[in-house]
Amino acid sequence: MTSSSSAIMGPGGQPMHETRPVILLGRGGGGTRLLSEFVQGQGVFLGSDINKSFDSVEWVKTVYAIAIEVMSGDAPPDAARRAAYIKRLHETAAEVLARAGRVESGYWGWKLPETTLICDLAKAAFPQAQCLHLVRHPVRASLRRTHMTSRMNNPMGRAALPAAYVHAGRDPALIEVDSAHIHNAYSWLHQADLMARCFDGDPALHIVRFEDTLERPEAVAAALSGFLHRAPPADAPNLKVDARRASVIDMDAGEARRIWDICGARAATFGYTLEQVLA
Repeated sequence: MTSSSSAIMGPGGQPMHETRPVILLGRGGGGTRLLSEFVQGQGVFLGSDINKSFDSVEWVKTVYAIAIEVMSGDAPPDAARRAAYIKRLHETAAEVLARAGRVESGYWGWKLPETTLICDLAKAAFPQAQCLHLVRHPVRASLRRTHMTSRMNNPMGRAALPAAYVHAGRDPALIEVDSAHIHNAYSWLHQADLMARCFDGDPALHIVRFEDTLERPEAVAAALSGFLHRAPPADAPNLKVDARRASVIDMDAGEARRIWDICGARAATFGYTLEQVLA
């Protein structure tokens, strides 16, 4: 491996930073599996090791290590550290593609929700990337089960959840007394804000609302195919929607309002309202 990240080669002999991967983003547990199933059906190679959540397992070691370091830091990484992170992302991409023998194809990418925590580094590493962001109404998302990024029982959560509290101006010491739903809410807000700050209207990002995949899957699928700018295979499957994932959640109105107080301003930018879940 060369010492210069710009010399790491991607599919078709392009320098890795000039390649155009499809990067799937969104908070874990919010439905990102749906995007992974869809883009793989469109012919996007997401790796040789895909788990039951349709995550790109070969990216776990690199993305987790970088995310934990970044989330644990007292300040954003300096230029040298950013360059080192970008080089690691390029190296991982080259290793995944070489392992699969897919260097002849430019239609590749990865799906790992924790990439959302380092979306700015992923974008810097692959400035030509096409990024998909799946978002879910924060009240419903927060009242579901917790995700590793909102739990303190794992290294990722121990880095990401305090960072989310600091981001929101809340004392991380309150993690011990706040409910799991509140942990989820601050995690949702942090990751949605990171995405907004990173992309800020950039046409390289396509946002998909989970609710829309349930209510109008054909329109969502057509928009996704159009964004990818590539003709899908003739046998590409339709957007698969599991209606059970939208089952009614027992909801206390006061708890819902507290979550909305935390996330509402950001959620409104996606077209969400509190009334949509309290109706």
